[in-house]
Amino acid sequence: MRMRRRTLPETERFVASTPRILSAAAAFPSNEYTQDIVCAEAQLRLLGPDWRDDPAKRERGEQIAHLFAATQVERRRGAVELFSYYKRQPTTGERMADYAAAGYTLGREAMERCLGRAEGMRTARDISDLFLASCTGYAAPGLDIRLARDLDMARDVRRVTIGHMGCHGALVGLRQSLAAVRAHPGATAALLSVELASLHYSPTLEPDVLTAFALFGDAAAAVLVGDVPAAAGPVLVETYCAAEFDAAAQMSWTITDHGFVMGLSPRVPVTLRRTVAGVVEHLLAPHGLTASDVTHWLVHPGGPSILEAIQARLELRDEQMALSWRVLREHGNCSSVTVLLMLDELMRSGSARPGDWGVMMAFGPGLTLETCLLRF
Repeated sequence: MRMRRRTLPETERFVASTPRILSAAAAFPSNEYTQDIVCAEAQLRLLGPDWRDDPAKRERGEQIAHLFAATQVERRRGAVELFSYYKRQPTTGERMADYAAAGYTLGREAMERCLGRAEGMRTARDISDLFLASCTGYAAPGLDIRLARDLDMARDVRRVTIGHMGCHGALVGLRQSLAAVRAHPGATAALLSVELASLHYSPTLEPDVLTAFALFGDAAAAVLVGDVPAAAGPVLVETYCAAEFDAAAQMSWTITDHGFVMGLSPRVPVTLRRTVAGVVEHLLAPHGLTASDVTHWLVHPGGPSILEAIQARLELRDEQMALSWRVLREHGNCSSVTVLLMLDELMRSGSARPGDWGVMMAFGPGLTLETCLLRF
């Protein structure tokens, strides 16, 4: 059943839409790897140095190569030096210690860069609300406390950590940033996403885990949201999310004694293709819009099959999906950070014209589809 569209009068349509994204910035670890190098290391580590001489191992090696190529990732960054880090099997405690150190460095770089780009922003003390999204590490006191302290935020800054929500966590942060700015006149919300998936790679031939090894990269990104009508950034108009609870088992992220282990069903693209149109309609219809009115689509590149399913179902043009594919090739899937990398690139490119509509979209356990509507 199609949802009946309710069109808001022009005088009402942007009353609750003053909050804008004031700035965005990304930060990446220094270790960079091409996909060919990581694939070769995986073949060597999993099959041994003589794998090409054994027909059975050679077939398995070719399967590994096909899996890596199928991701369409060309390069990505890692917080740890992969080839030495996994000569041993770090415990989860050791991985969390590495997360606390590397996540702080990367998160601080993204925050400072974001603050430097914000028009009219004075210092971090202007931040009233701080949201931290991450599913790849935990510590207490966490990155939110340590960064708030070291960036000299006010002691009464309202802090929220958004954990273990997977690739849609940053859009949850944007939803909460929008609510905070709407609820508190003069508020400025900062959203920081830090993901270090490389800490959880594991040498195994298990398909889900190997797919994660072939697909995920590390990054951090930050955005500032404030009620500044004259600012140049896009208006954060509205958000909408929905979960397909019957498909909850299709995506998982399990804490084990040797890191976090991903479970990713091949049914995920099928579920998203079935549900995405309805979710997008719920986001757009109250504003008198349909998918054809949206110019910019920031679709989280969870993998090639997901992008293909979304494009086909929403009937998007190749150029509307180009940013998703480019970020996938150049950075891999950086979990919740990825959609913010796309936002940062779009804002810096200058390709969005005043009045353009944009939709941000990401997916996570639940099976959850989270969306956000922008007006440039």
